[in-house]
Amino acid sequence: MSSLYDAADFEEFWRGYLRLHSRRQTQRWHAVATLAAATLLALGVALGQPLLLVAAPVADYAIAQASHRLFERNVTEPWRHPRWHLRAELRLFWRTVRGAIMR
Repeated sequence: MSSLYDAADFEEFWRGYLRLHSRRQTQRWHAVATLAAATLLALGVALGQPLLLVAAPVADYAIAQASHRLFERNVTEPWRHPRWHLRAELRLFWRTVRGAIMR
């Protein structure tokens, strides 16, 4: 199996991303991570607090990686394909909150 990061297009990347996020607990904690980041971004903008803008991706990464270590026993490298990772994270978030995640 090729690496998630060797994907030729986003849909191939997404299939690999799902394999790394196969457990329900990981999916739920990723939703928490995305929501925390979005909240920090919104507060940072609304309050004019740049530190909250910086904290948003840090909080997202910390929560998400903790879920990988605790439940999946793997690690992801979002900096290798940041746009695809963000797109996949948002897709995972919406599918998780709607209860529509595929296994």
